[in-house]
Amino acid sequence: MAGLAGLALQKGYTVTGQDKAYFPPMSNQLISLGIKENKTEEPTDDLKNSDMIIVGNALSRGNRSVEYVLDNNLKYYSGPEWIKKNILQDKYVFVVSGTHGKTTTTSMLIKILQENNKNPSFLVGGIYKDENISYKYTDSDYFIIEGDEYDTSFFDKRSKFFHYKPNTLIINNLEYDHSDIFESIEQIKKQFHFLIKTMPKDSNIIYNNDDKNILSLLSMGCWSQNKSYKIIKNIANIFGDHNIRNASASIAAANIIGINESDSIKALEKFIGVKRRLELIDCKKFILYDDFAHHPTAISSTIKAVKSKYPEKNIVVIFEVRSNSMLSGAHKKVFMKSFNDADELYVYCQKDIAWLEKDLGAQVFKDTNIIMEKISDNIDNVDIVIVMSNGDTTDIINKLTKI
Repeated sequence: MAGLAGLALQKGYTVTGQDKAYFPPMSNQLISLGIKENKTEEPTDDLKNSDMIIVGNALSRGNRSVEYVLDNNLKYYSGPEWIKKNILQDKYVFVVSGTHGKTTTTSMLIKILQENNKNPSFLVGGIYKDENISYKYTDSDYFIIEGDEYDTSFFDKRSKFFHYKPNTLIINNLEYDHSDIFESIEQIKKQFHFLIKTMPKDSNIIYNNDDKNILSLLSMGCWSQNKSYKIIKNIANIFGDHNIRNASASIAAANIIGINESDSIKALEKFIGVKRRLELIDCKKFILYDDFAHHPTAISSTIKAVKSKYPEKNIVVIFEVRSNSMLSGAHKKVFMKSFNDADELYVYCQKDIAWLEKDLGAQVFKDTNIIMEKISDNIDNVDIVIVMSNGDTTDIINKLTKI
């Protein structure tokens, strides 16, 4: 939503907004845009006097501002619907989808097109570090957007990506997630199938040929040009199998519009990453990474990537159980296995998690100060710390840098 606000500003709209809470890095972006924080669900004067309202998918019936919008018959849209009608109409659209790696792959594709003078518009689910923003609108023919499978809004239960009408769609991987809205992997595949049904014959799908769920999805019906991407290794500064796959998918997508492999590789050699995606943080006592991973596969891939880069070093992981799927226990069968390559694990959660504490016998910390004390007491055996959470990690990172 913060990136959407930026796009609306660039298109000449006056933008205000409200939410119960604001977190970095997106809160910092809103501040830089001059959009004030309205931390309330009460109808504000800005809401009452607006010409158009975009309703985020975190809001539902019962929210007082939502009720005000409906009761007063105000004009409203979902975010993806507004983007389709106001931003994407005349663009060649790259949509980057998949359970893991969407933000990184989207950012890699942006980098490739920028370095090859395509100057794309974009909307990313994180902060693109080259420009320290999550959005950009240009006069380029190309728009690159992260295609989230999460539902669009309380009034539109299709996945967000359904609205984006891709000319080229990347499907990097497909696993079960979002247990709060999907009951099975089959329901997720159905949403992807609905998207594929809308794509014309001259559109393209770039996909991972090693992913059985993607192959199953494509067997449900596909009318586009299908192209599995080849794995391209040995790209300077890209490490970890998952990032190699992200890079390979972005290279294959860029090739659709005539950017050759060697030029894409040269561009990715300058790629400096995305905030909160295995982001290296300045720290004196140990190597410190901040990472958004919250699904077992992403957790495991991230730790393996760091282990491959530093095979002789001890890795400490601080993991916050926060996503709806994690809290519900949807991934409990593989939860502990995802940390196999870590030397020490600290699980943090402010809620009681019966499946983790009782079923798996894991210790869960509610106070991060205790974790800091344990790390400090064992500092001689701490070479690397990875903080993993899909929430705000500012406080934890600040404490770690002060040890």
